[in-house]
Amino acid sequence: MTASATTTAGISFADLDRLMKPRSIMIVGASSTPGSLGHTTVENVLEHSDFQGDVHLVNPRGGELKGHVLHPDIDSVPAGPIDVALLLVPAEAVLDALRRCAARGVGTAVVFTGGFGEVGDDGKAAERAMRDLARDTGMRIYGPNCAGLTSLAPRLGLTFSTEFRNDGHGGPLALVTQGGGLGRSLMQGSDRGVRFGRWFSTGNEVDLDSADFIAWLARQDDVRAICVVMEGIKDGVRFLAAIQAAHRAGKPVAVLKVGRSSFGAQAAQSHTASLAGEDAVNEAVFAQYGVIRVDDLDEMLDVASLLARAGGRPFRRICVYSSSGGAGVLAADMISAAGLEMAELSAATIQEMARHAPSYAALANPVDLTTKALTDTALARRCLVPLFADPGIDAVIYPITSNYAATTETSVRNLMDIAREAPIPFVPVWMSSRRGPAHDLLIEQGFAPLYSLRNATRAMARCDAYVRAPRERLAGLPLAAPATPAAAGPWNEAQAKALFARHGIRVPREATAATAREAAQAATRIGFPVALKLVADGVQHKSDVGGVVLGVRDEAAAERAFASIMDAAARHGVAASAIRGVIVAEMVRGGIETLVGVHRDAVFGPMLSFGAGGVAVEIVADVARCRLPADRPAIEAMVDQTRVARLLPAHRGRPAYDRNALVDAIERTAALFLSLGDGVEALEINPLLVLEQGQGAVALDGVIH
Repeated sequence: MTASATTTAGISFADLDRLMKPRSIMIVGASSTPGSLGHTTVENVLEHSDFQGDVHLVNPRGGELKGHVLHPDIDSVPAGPIDVALLLVPAEAVLDALRRCAARGVGTAVVFTGGFGEVGDDGKAAERAMRDLARDTGMRIYGPNCAGLTSLAPRLGLTFSTEFRNDGHGGPLALVTQGGGLGRSLMQGSDRGVRFGRWFSTGNEVDLDSADFIAWLARQDDVRAICVVMEGIKDGVRFLAAIQAAHRAGKPVAVLKVGRSSFGAQAAQSHTASLAGEDAVNEAVFAQYGVIRVDDLDEMLDVASLLARAGGRPFRRICVYSSSGGAGVLAADMISAAGLEMAELSAATIQEMARHAPSYAALANPVDLTTKALTDTALARRCLVPLFADPGIDAVIYPITSNYAATTETSVRNLMDIAREAPIPFVPVWMSSRRGPAHDLLIEQGFAPLYSLRNATRAMARCDAYVRAPRERLAGLPLAAPATPAAAGPWNEAQAKALFARHGIRVPREATAATAREAAQAATRIGFPVALKLVADGVQHKSDVGGVVLGVRDEAAAERAFASIMDAAARHGVAASAIRGVIVAEMVRGGIETLVGVHRDAVFGPMLSFGAGGVAVEIVADVARCRLPADRPAIEAMVDQTRVARLLPAHRGRPAYDRNALVDAIERTAALFLSLGDGVEALEINPLLVLEQGQGAVALDGVIH
């Protein structure tokens, strides 16, 4: 078996050292036909890589290629260890080739071939066979349906891409993508100064998955940040464990999750056969575990650029330096829109700049030294050195509105000379559609420009949120609850609420009744007014079938309400055998109606939801989520994401509502769900009525199934 590195909760990740530092490579499907995938792959390994180990080529026609023998089959390759096998064979020949590779003791087999899980049931069956083979033999399988891997320092191209030869010298960024096209687009970001040193294109991930590569990259000293493009997440716990490994190593992870819409999710299924996942769940989990989420490729490049240059520095207090008054104001607008702050310059900084700047210069933030600073090197240095040293500034943003050829180049050179020694990041924003020497100079000197103020400030906000996240706490969050035997179910409302009460969740005074007379007697014992609610197997939304009567004020009304509920249930097709009677409950007045629910997500497991409750919950759609297990700070943060949270404090003479009791009830609901075991799919309390401060919270209705 191959070695592995164990991380949180005993989760193991592949040791990729043998894959990344091979001593021998076998290319199955090597071709002497120029332009073919098999020929390009051979060229990438022999001519465009720094690989000095043994290379074995396999092609049934035999012969010779670039000084290497073409062996007719895998079994004919001379004896000896083979670290990596690259498979460029038809889909129907892949399984046999993999079995022969495993028999030869191959460390990792990279399957470029497509036509598996993404095309139908037969392909999925083949993938299951691959997965079984990897498990039984210890040989790791990379792919299928992938573009392979690229490493630029040292150069190693285990890929069929003709563009590998044009890739630059790399940088401190690493890239993991399931597909090849978007990954190649990001790799070509080197032309704008965003340089990735390694790229893994993982394909259908039958064995090795994105989590393996994220965890391995987290351990590499030359990687500063990890960028990921995902179509789906097959194992949410492994993914989160890899994110935690990156947190412990101080490596930010930025993720572009495609397949957010229903259309995109369908496309992901046909592309890499991935489970796209409910996007609201992905959004909540990424935020909870400190993942930087981006929305498009340009934003990924912007965020990656800042992470490569600034590492873990904050981007909260921003100073704008510009020779254009309008650009300065626009930048201030964008900073505000991104939730950042305009830095307040110290009196000492302003005083020092005033000694040298023209009297008509603007020395507050935004700083505008006027066009004189474009050509006056001495003026720029004397004013900007104290600006960059101001302890109240986290970063300086420089909008370059136009390309004035030599004038812009001179200005950029001046700024770079100062910014190169500055303790804070310098972020140039090239706003002109016309490039030029100054633009290229920024890239050459390691100051990759961003291309709009909106994108720049948004990227700053993403990076700043990562810096401010409690990464030590995030790295230690439990990934799974202790295993619990499945509880018996399902539960109707009466049974569910009895369970709530046993777990410390307050419920109204209530009783069940099987007849109209029993309902009237129960109402008298509880005290009027009361509510009557249908109890019937399979009926969750009782009001939809006329199963709720509120404000019942005497025994006669209770009997009439019982009869009305039974008649309505019959009219709506509720089978008599499913009806268990009614609940007679006290009417709890006042408060805010909220919803607390837990459901079992296919990727990430138990997900806790909170928001506005009541019968209009779907219309209001005020819901936030977090993954379980969750500590109290995570639950508090979830509550604060909703509009409900703004209703809880006292306001204009109205007393506050009981926030502590609300959070207690949510915590207990989460603990109850986890205690019921994997057999329970969902639990919902709607409404959970939050009363005034000190009066608690009451679960008025609930269901477990």
